[in-house]
Amino acid sequence: MKQQTLITLSALFFSSAVLANGDFEPSKKVCVNVGKEITRVSTEMDAAKSGIQKTWLKRQLRALKQKNNTCSVKGFENSSAELAKI
Repeated sequence: MKQQTLITLSALFFSSAVLANGDFEPSKKVCVNVGKEITRVSTEMDAAKSGIQKTWLKRQLRALKQKNNTCSVKGFENSSAELAKI
């Protein structure tokens, strides 16, 4: 059981690091999708029961918010009207 937990944590840590550090080139469509992912992850985090899952989702949400900030800096704001279009 401990080995399985360690493997799961390692995989989750690696995947969230890739999300945070990957090459991110903002565009209108990409930024709208980031907004949708933030909504999805937030909803999933509210429903999560496992501490490991909540930790992973918090890291994922943090990475998505960094991407969202990059979108804002580059002039691609997420509005609910844009989210509805795509």
